[in-house]
Amino acid sequence: MFPHSLKLKFEWLDKQKSNPLYWNGIVMGLSLLVLFPLLFLDPRMLQSAPIWIKPIKFSVSIAVYSFTLVWILQFLSLQEKTIQKLSWVLTITTFIEIVCIVLQAGRGISSHFNITTPFNGFIFSLMGTSITVFWVAHLLVTIRILRKTDVNKFIKECLMWGLFIASYGMILGFFMTTPRPEQLEEMKQGILNANGGHTFGAPDGGPGILFFGWSTVAGDMRVPHFFGMHAMQFFSVVAWFLGTLSRKDNNISLDSKIPYLRISGLSIFSIIVIMNVQALSGESIFATSKPYLFGYLAAIFFLVVSIVLMMPNFHRKPIAQGVLS
Repeated sequence: MFPHSLKLKFEWLDKQKSNPLYWNGIVMGLSLLVLFPLLFLDPRMLQSAPIWIKPIKFSVSIAVYSFTLVWILQFLSLQEKTIQKLSWVLTITTFIEIVCIVLQAGRGISSHFNITTPFNGFIFSLMGTSITVFWVAHLLVTIRILRKTDVNKFIKECLMWGLFIASYGMILGFFMTTPRPEQLEEMKQGILNANGGHTFGAPDGGPGILFFGWSTVAGDMRVPHFFGMHAMQFFSVVAWFLGTLSRKDNNISLDSKIPYLRISGLSIFSIIVIMNVQALSGESIFATSKPYLFGYLAAIFFLVVSIVLMMPNFHRKPIAQGVLS
C-alpha cells in the first residue's frame, strides 16, 4: 500500500499525461540521450563551440519550461478547450524550434541568424515565426491566470510574476534578430551572411564562458534572455514551497507575504532590465562597469531582503503533516 500523500502525487501526475506539454518535456529529456553522446563523438565546432551544444541547451530549456508550465496549468482546467489548444500550440512551436536547430547542427551550420542560402533563410524564418506564435500563446496563458479568481492571491501573484518576466525575457530574443549596421551594408551589396546576432559590440563567436557561450568581451542578449525566461522556475518554487508550508501550518498567512513577493518580482525584473540595457550598450556582464554594478547590487539587496522576509519563522512550533498537490 502506498502512503496517502504518495498516492495523491501519483494521481496528480497521472492527470498531467493528458497535457501535450508533459510529453513534450519527456521527449526533450529523452533527446538528451542522443545529443549528449554526439557532443563527444562529433568533434565539429561552430563559432568556437561544439556543434551539439546548442541543441542540448535548447532541449534542456524546453523540457524545464514544459514541466514548469504543466505544474502551473494545474491551477487552470485542462478540460478547457482554450487551455488544451494553447498547450498544443506551445508544444508544436517548441518542437519545430528544436527540429530546426538539430537539423542545422547536423549539417554543421548555424541555425540562428543564418541567411546564407534560401533554405537556411527559410529555416531561420520558420524558427522566428514559430517562436513568435509561441510567445503569443505564452502570453495568452498568462492572461488566463490573471483572470482566475479562485486561486490563492499569493500563489496567483507568484505565477503572474514568473509568467510575466518570462514573457519579457522571451521578447528580448527579437533584439537579437535585428540586423546590425554592418550586416545591412552587406545586404545592400547582395552579400547575405547573417541577420542579427547574440552579441552587441563584437561579432558572434568570440571569447565566451563554458557551455552557455555568453560573451566575455561584448554585450550578450542571451544573458537577460536566459534569466528572464527562467524566472518562471524561481516563482513556481516559491509558490510551491510557501504554499506547501501554509497548508501544513494554518498560522502561516500567505496574504501577508504579498508585499515581499512584489519586492522580489520588481527586483528580479529590474535585474533583467539592467542586463538588457547593458547588453545593448555592448558591455559584457563579466566586465561590468560601476553604474551597472551599483544597479545590480541594489536590486540583489532588495531581492535577498524580500526573500528572507517571505520565509516563515521555522522556530515558532512544529509543523503538522500535509502536502500541496
